[in-house]
Amino acid sequence: MFDFSNRLASRLAVLLTLALAPLGSIAIYSEFDAWRTQIQSFEASLLARTADAVAGQRGLLESAMLAIDRIIPLVVDRLDDPRACSNYLRDFIVESRFYAFAGFIRSDGNMDCLSSGDPIDFSESETFQAHLAEPRSFFSFQPTGAITGRPVVLVNRPVIVEDEMLGFLAISISRHSFDLIAADPDPETAPRLAYLVNHLGKTLTSAESARANEMLPVDESLREIVEMRNGVFRANSNAGIERTFTIAELIPGQLYALGSWSDEQVGKDSVFDMWRLGFPILMWIASVAVVMFAVNYMVVRHLKQINSQLRRFALGNRDEFQRLPDEAPTELREIDSTFSKMARLIRRDEMEREEALAEKTVLLKEVHHRVKNNLQLIASILNLQMRRVSDVQARAILVGIQARVRSLASIHRTLYEQERMNERYAADFFDRILNEFLVIGQVDTSKMLIERNFEAVALPHDKIIPAALLFSEALTNALKYAAPQNPDAPTKLKVCFSSKMGQAQLRVWNSLSVPVDAEGGSGLGQELMTAFALQIHGDIESGAVQDAEGHGWEMRLRLALDTSKGATAS
Repeated sequence: MFDFSNRLASRLAVLLTLALAPLGSIAIYSEFDAWRTQIQSFEASLLARTADAVAGQRGLLESAMLAIDRIIPLVVDRLDDPRACSNYLRDFIVESRFYAFAGFIRSDGNMDCLSSGDPIDFSESETFQAHLAEPRSFFSFQPTGAITGRPVVLVNRPVIVEDEMLGFLAISISRHSFDLIAADPDPETAPRLAYLVNHLGKTLTSAESARANEMLPVDESLREIVEMRNGVFRANSNAGIERTFTIAELIPGQLYALGSWSDEQVGKDSVFDMWRLGFPILMWIASVAVVMFAVNYMVVRHLKQINSQLRRFALGNRDEFQRLPDEAPTELREIDSTFSKMARLIRRDEMEREEALAEKTVLLKEVHHRVKNNLQLIASILNLQMRRVSDVQARAILVGIQARVRSLASIHRTLYEQERMNERYAADFFDRILNEFLVIGQVDTSKMLIERNFEAVALPHDKIIPAALLFSEALTNALKYAAPQNPDAPTKLKVCFSSKMGQAQLRVWNSLSVPVDAEGGSGLGQELMTAFALQIHGDIESGAVQDAEGHGWEMRLRLALDTSKGATAS
């Protein structure tokens, strides 16, 4: 599987993303800031339209507050004369035309100065006691006025003279006056419902129908809305439907305008459109796509061509490299040219090495061939000499020398006949030497049970010949002293060559009769085998053995192998 995180195109895409991140962040922030500015402008427009929807009622209430401020000194001057005070307030109501009632409630709860009606005692009223404990100007709505008996809005102002709380001066405005002064709302721009609300979250005008009441927020939400003073928010209405509401502060801490808007009026301006982020995202996708295409067209496809040719070259294909086209970048064409020159140099060096190796192989084969011929000539001379020697002991010595010379000749003939001189797998080598000995020694194989087990083990060049000579001496000794263990059994010969745990082991075993009729291993052959073992730094053990296979003579050679160079194969 490909590791896409390490590919050039993937890394460039990541780097380009990081490079475009500041621009993308700026673009996203700009879009979000523009949307936020748009929302703020839209909310300001809603608040302004909410305030405009109740502008007439607001003006009426503000005029009532100004009127109270104007008549307070005149009322205070007449408090000692309730009749005169009441006459003054009655004349004031008649002249104003918009106000329904005016009255002064003393701090003891007694209202005996009033524009109409009989005096009233509010001392037991919890509402009056609450306002007396925390005197402040406020507005309130009475569905049934205590004097007029009609729906009215009360404007209350505390009267304090020289830090003494005298009471409250109140002016009531009838609902009819509010309706007269209110303008017909524009159904397209004005809220579906607009109300005046006091600081307690109580509406100063009541809905004329249940349908209108359904568009108001629930009381809990209305109190939270008033605490915001100004803003646009979403809340559940009395009908249980989420609507958009606006609250605009008209008189700080006293009077607010509440607007209820339908979703059609608000539209989708209050919701951030995620598609507005489409441009920065499309810009990033287009940039990455262009870079990916450019990198693939200008770099990646040429690198793939170079890599494909290098891979074929590494696998042994020595065809000429196909050069990059002229439209390829100069740097890549220079790399391609360098690789082409390197490939030509490698091909030339390989050819020179092959020629040199072939020449050396021919020369080495020729050396082995000549050595073999010379050794065979020496063996023939020794054979002629033996015919002239009558002494039995001297003749035996010459026979032993002739056998060793023939063994050397057999080894060199084997090396000469080997197809590739750089291969030193001892298995075939030892097997051929064994076959040569069986032929040269004129052994009757029909009366001998020969077991051979040669594994494919490679020996270094400097160890193969001493090991072969040692093997020849061991075979000579084994064939010389081998005998059946009993008259009915055949003579046994076992030859094994194997590797285990980084060591090569050569084992030659032959059976002996009972009792042992030859010690084998005390003469020249044993000395030669020991010398050859020392030459190749091997450990040799030889002598008579008694094991599960019976009585016999065994030679065992252990030779360390260089496994780091792949010296063994199985």
